[in-house]
Amino acid sequence: MKEEDYPALFCQANRASADAQRQYANLTKATLVFLVIGAGLAAVSPAFLSARFFFAISSAIVVAGSLVLTFYAKILRPEQVWYGGRAVAESTKSMTWRYMTGAAPYFVDLACSHVDHKLVSDLSSIVKERKYLAFGFGGEFAEQPQITAFMRSLRSATLVERRTSYLTERIADQRRWYCRQAKSNRTAETAFFGFIVATQTFALFAAIALVHWPDSRIKLTGLLTALASALIAWLQLRQHKELAQSYSIAELELGLIQEQAPYVASDRELSDFVIDAENAISREHTLWIARRDKT
Repeated sequence: MKEEDYPALFCQANRASADAQRQYANLTKATLVFLVIGAGLAAVSPAFLSARFFFAISSAIVVAGSLVLTFYAKILRPEQVWYGGRAVAESTKSMTWRYMTGAAPYFVDLACSHVDHKLVSDLSSIVKERKYLAFGFGGEFAEQPQITAFMRSLRSATLVERRTSYLTERIADQRRWYCRQAKSNRTAETAFFGFIVATQTFALFAAIALVHWPDSRIKLTGLLTALASALIAWLQLRQHKELAQSYSIAELELGLIQEQAPYVASDRELSDFVIDAENAISREHTLWIARRDKT
């Protein structure tokens, strides 16, 4: 499915969440980089006696910049739109697939007008629960309907077509996404752990060197310690290890559920099958939200 095949609410929430995530990550990275640069300027300033004042002023300005960014991020709170937007997008996506496959509560044997009204009402409930996100949802998709032509077309298809579409466009696609994310997070966690250990090792060597040469004008221990702290903070923010485990478990659970697909022979069985799969996806996302709220 293309993005425009989903309800306008999904497109708005998905885009707003992605933009807010990038903004939050950029603000955090800039803050940490400013702190490391400030420590670096302070570390090398003794080596340039004639420009010591310049380095001191520059260090103070950079550290002040990090403080301003911290307050700006606190006031703006992009993580609120990131988490909330993701929750709205995932809830909307799950409702959409239930609607298209005829899963509860949008059974295919119900009148179209009743089911359409039910879906729109459920989407409205999601918005009402998170009114604070309204400012983050732009009007880019204002002209897009909440119930698209693709959604109506798939809902009116045969049982086999709906089952096949759900397996390929939802479960298989979600499993591929989980696999990619698990792999990339494992790689990132390993890389960052290596960088942290290397930086701490260099910091130790710098501290030992300072014992042997206490009059040295360049003291890199503080800079390397600040860099290691920044890397640790970023690793904790991204939670690569936890995400890799979570995505791996979710992919495995979806795979087990997918094995039941050949035995789906009625609309009610398809409904139960879809609900099981959507609940598995929802559990992973709920855990993701819970972990983020603790950071």
